[in-house]
Amino acid sequence: MTQPVSRKWWLALSIAAALASAPAFAAKDVVVAVGSNFTTLDPYDANDTLSQAVAKSFYQGCSALIKR
Repeated sequence: MTQPVSRKWWLALSIAAALASAPAFAAKDVVVAVGSNFTTLDPYDANDTLSQAVAKSFYQGCSALIKR
């Protein structure tokens, strides 16, 4: 008898958590925090892995906005 009640509480808690976190997923700001500075945002001029990764993620986001 207690198991279905427990499932209902977990379901209600999951739905409440999803609704509470919805504004966080709707935000469009991107924050990149790294332990060191990246040297460039030019993906063709980057000679270190960190700069290449940041440039790739930055330009993938831009191209996703352009496709819409």
